[in-house]
Amino acid sequence: MKTKIALQGIKGSNHYKALTELFNEKGVDALECTTFQRLISAVVTGESEKAVMAIENSIAGSILPNYRLILDHQLQITAEYYLNISHNLVALPGQDLEDLVEVKSHQMALHQCSDFFSNQLHINLIEDVDTALPAQIIAQQQIFGVGALVPKGTAELFNLKVIAEDVQNNSLNETRFVVIEKQANTNPDVDKTTIQFEIAHESGSLAKVLNKMAEHELNLSKIQSIPIPNDIWRYAFIVDVSFSNPVHFQKAFSEISKISINPTCVGQYKSGKS
Repeated sequence: MKTKIALQGIKGSNHYKALTELFNEKGVDALECTTFQRLISAVVTGESEKAVMAIENSIAGSILPNYRLILDHQLQITAEYYLNISHNLVALPGQDLEDLVEVKSHQMALHQCSDFFSNQLHINLIEDVDTALPAQIIAQQQIFGVGALVPKGTAELFNLKVIAEDVQNNSLNETRFVVIEKQANTNPDVDKTTIQFEIAHESGSLAKVLNKMAEHELNLSKIQSIPIPNDIWRYAFIVDVSFSNPVHFQKAFSEISKISINPTCVGQYKSGKS
């Protein structure tokens, strides 16, 4: 039986690309979701066993609403994957760049390709909910004069022409995707974790937590503040740490729990970086 995995977007999107590279496509039944809220709902209700969700980009930074969705629904991160992001400008065959009057894509893709379009004043950029959906609509409805920004390989899925390749501002561009599930990862072969905690509004409270991590040989790879709902101007911290021995993490987390507020392990998993 195929594993049902939810993703935001449709076939041809970056989420779909990450899913197929993370899992054997033949053993996966992809559940396409138009929003991240819909994706989360699929996991919470059991409609899908897992979900693949973007959590941060090397240029744009963290996607805080997605962290909040994971925390609010008490879900677990069980894996991560880093996908190199590249964008191709595509349209129906028989057209060139000067024939386009509009280009549609997700707002993040448009932002990441702003330099290319700064010299194309005849093109109006329009935000859409997904990278692949505009390409699918262009192909289905045979819309001329409109292009789409899509990942590599998407043009072939919809029989579109690549007008321009690699139009992103920065070639060193990765998005980190996480796999989320209702249950924690039971695989003992883990070397990274994500935790969330709050601290007292006192001098040195964050330093005390970070010192405990260092004492137990945890390598801090990310620290991110996130607003606490219904508690104006108060923040929690989301931290990624890697370790060589899970016992080190367990000891550190036990001590951190004594000096922080509402500590939560959001997931343990294998690092996506070799």
